[in-house]
Amino acid sequence: MSSITIPDNLIKRIAKIAGRACQTPEEFILELVQERVDHDSAYGETAYLSKSKANKKRLDKAVQEIKSGKYDAHGLMPVSS
Repeated sequence: MSSITIPDNLIKRIAKIAGRACQTPEEFILELVQERVDHDSAYGETAYLSKSKANKKRLDKAVQEIKSGKYDAHGLMPVSS
């Protein structure tokens, strides 16, 4: 397992933010790391899809539609049990 040294002033700031979110500092940091990993995965998937001319065209069209306001907003899908 890796360990890192976090400066005291940063530890205090993390604890303050985590407290607002009703989390421990460790939970807060793990959530931030998970979000970063998810974003990185999404960027990787977009890069992979962009290798195909047809997919790149679809992605570019979707981006343009979003920028021009042509999209449907959907809520979260319910989780089935």
